[in-house]
Amino acid sequence: MENPEEYIRKTLEAARDEIKLALKGQKVNARGVSSEGFRVRSQAGRVQLYYTRAEGAAPLETLESGRPGGKVPHNFVDIIEQWSRDKGLTFSSEKERRSFAGAVVFGKHIPKGWGRPAPAVYGGSERNYSLVVEQTAEKLREELENRARVWLTDKIFK
Repeated sequence: MENPEEYIRKTLEAARDEIKLALKGQKVNARGVSSEGFRVRSQAGRVQLYYTRAEGAAPLETLESGRPGGKVPHNFVDIIEQWSRDKGLTFSSEKERRSFAGAVVFGKHIPKGWGRPAPAVYGGSERNYSLVVEQTAEKLREELENRARVWLTDKIFK
């Protein structure tokens, strides 16, 4: 039987990978920046699954429940232009890319797929990470209780 710290680390790494797959499968992670923020670390006998928000990554709660509606940022054309690069959209020139971004912002062009409901609608019930975390915590609790029971039984009845 592997030591408890190693077992916890492997279990948390599996949970991290499951969260990444959920984000990818629901297409809420276009560049992969958000899912790369989920990490597992071990130090001083403590193992943690944590989220570090990188530059350009969505806040953790946005990954799960989406964004509320709001004002359009002043640099929205720039944001759409960068989005088109991140998505790998090709244009004959940067001027054409800029024209595309402007058309999107001003409603003259709607990219394919924007007309269907978002995978994580604001206030919706998508649970990209919290359900995985809850299930992992329960799995760890059960396994560690069983290990403690076996250890105590061996010590008491030896």
